[in-house]
Amino acid sequence: MSSLVKKTITATIVSDVSTSRPVALSIDWEPFFLNRDTGPDGEDLVEHLKKKYGDAAIARFGKPGNPLDVAGSKVGITFNQNRRVINTSKPHQIMEHLKASSVPAEKQDIFMDLLFQKYFEEGVDLSKTPALLGLVESVDGLNRSEIEAMLESNEHSESVMAKDEKYKRGGVSGVPFFFIGGYKFSGAQPPEVFEEIINEMLDES
Repeated sequence: MSSLVKKTITATIVSDVSTSRPVALSIDWEPFFLNRDTGPDGEDLVEHLKKKYGDAAIARFGKPGNPLDVAGSKVGITFNQNRRVINTSKPHQIMEHLKASSVPAEKQDIFMDLLFQKYFEEGVDLSKTPALLGLVESVDGLNRSEIEAMLESNEHSESVMAKDEKYKRGGVSGVPFFFIGGYKFSGAQPPEVFEEIINEMLDES
């Protein structure tokens, strides 16, 4: 459900598989909207879940031991249940800009980690430019003025929308969604799933 969970699980698998055979695994961050039409003020999370999935989803959401909280606890994440559903166009645009500007992958990962921490754990509204620029400033090597100008111009807005549409046409309907070689699958998976796929790919190479 969270790409942060995805990143932690894949990092664990690289370590596990590498004990027997060397594996180099990189993570490419791609834009995808769960709620593309969310307005500028966002939406209350509980109301959003109720409207989208019904009362049963609300019961699961507030119940101790729900799947998302359990998955998060395994990798040290405590989800903030008071966060709002927000429009994520601007964070996506920043990541597209970082990739287009050849910002090193490790810097992209640091920025994405900050996005996940601030939103999922602290409930920060990352649809707001000042909050995003504050995160940009905290990552060495990122240019605040350049990114601010990019956001004002909406330079990468069309690219973000086009990629979102491409992935939806390709069958992606939720996150996390994984593309590993010729394999693609959805949902937070246990490390054993990744290990099996990567070992199969190594056997075939």
